[in-house]
Amino acid sequence: MATEERRQAELSLWDEVWTYPQACAWELDRWRWNIVALYVRTFLVCAGPEAKAADKASLHRFGDQLGLTPAGLKENGWAIARSEVDMKRSEKPSLSVIDETEQERPQRRLRG
Repeated sequence: MATEERRQAELSLWDEVWTYPQACAWELDRWRWNIVALYVRTFLVCAGPEAKAADKASLHRFGDQLGLTPAGLKENGWAIARSEVDMKRSEKPSLSVIDETEQERPQRRLRG
């Protein structure tokens, strides 16, 4: 990967990882920012053909330190809660309940 391509890939991944829920905690601990940078760089190394087993082990350790793995979440004492909005979005609408106010009832006419 060319230097400029690698730089753009790092910036793109850097922006992405800062959208993760764990980023709220990283923001409070400036000392983690270097680990985020190392994670990003190592992630891109591991995505390429030159990756070695040591690189992949480092990536996993960085992931643990940043709370990006289940073990890392536990180690940091963190839990990620699903937002209520997301939970509502993922619920399937119930077909068995029909709101009568949304349905128009046919009018019956009496004939005399």
